[in-house]
Amino acid sequence: MNVRIEKKDPLKIVGMSLSVLLQVERKEKLITNLHDTFEKRVHDIKNKSHPTLSCGVFIDPPNYRPDEDEFQWIAGVKVDEFSDIPEDMVRYELPENLYAIITYKGPKGEAGHIYDALYQWVDQSDYTLADSYGIEVYIDSEEDELEMDLCFPIKE
Repeated sequence: MNVRIEKKDPLKIVGMSLSVLLQVERKEKLITNLHDTFEKRVHDIKNKSHPTLSCGVFIDPPNYRPDEDEFQWIAGVKVDEFSDIPEDMVRYELPENLYAIITYKGPKGEAGHIYDALYQWVDQSDYTLADSYGIEVYIDSEEDELEMDLCFPIKE
């Protein structure tokens, strides 16, 4: 497993959000549906940092218990500034941070195992998680294939 460490500037994200239990998401694939809906509306967002690069952000509540607590998911894009945000969309700002990053290339819907791999890498490294969120940055996506970076904020 090839994990790299990178420092990233603060990120401003605009997108569509949902809150869901992990077990419900695994059954109903609500995040996939959210991304599909978002892709039809992405043209409504002004000030995009990159014309085609999108992302997914998960935000776990404090002391997250996957079987009992909902987490928030944002399907979004990076923006240069928060202005003219469509009414049914959210804005979220991530702080400057150091990130552990792993790249996934393969079939859509089969990337879940890289979460386990990156959590395991953090547990076995000299780092700890710095916060309770993570980012999927979609580098390339075709009908059935996906390339993305999974990024967890870390600290020493």
